[in-house]
Amino acid sequence: MKAPDPKTCIRLLRQTSTPVHIMRHCVKVAAVSTWLGNRLLEQGSDLNMDRLMAGAILHDVSKYQSIVSGGDHALMGARFVEGLGYPEIAKIIKHHVYLDKDTLRDGNINEEMVVNYADKRVKHVDVVSLEERFKDLQARYGTSKERRERINGLFIQSKEMERLIFSRIDMNPEELNKIFRRKSHGK
Repeated sequence: MKAPDPKTCIRLLRQTSTPVHIMRHCVKVAAVSTWLGNRLLEQGSDLNMDRLMAGAILHDVSKYQSIVSGGDHALMGARFVEGLGYPEIAKIIKHHVYLDKDTLRDGNINEEMVVNYADKRVKHVDVVSLEERFKDLQARYGTSKERRERINGLFIQSKEMERLIFSRIDMNPEELNKIFRRKSHGK
């Protein structure tokens, strides 16, 4: 199945009234996702880079709608994109917050895992460590014991994704921060 190209993805973000700061976040998540995806491809992983890119750009396509009217932005975004005829992209969007536990169990790195992980490494538009990102998530969204526990569960899941991904590309996760800091500062 064909994935929408990046221009179409940006048009869809605009069509859903996605604010510029969320669009910038989506583009940065796409940059991190494709960088990781290319390293994983070099090591023999089986990833579809067109789907990876589209899923990353569109992962927050319903974030603004969710803020305005409530609801789970991952499920809302998945339904929206599936309705456009992109079920594989919808699957990536659906799992960008909560990764399907079977994916972690089988140890197979797929597009959903890469986008989910990349999203957890991008705080606004900055690539940061998982620790820094989850400290921010706890401060912003950890408003109840249940929410704090859920965020902690996501942190544990993200650490496992990080272990799997970086064991395949043989580099330290902190190097990702340096790579994207250099790119954003033109060095």
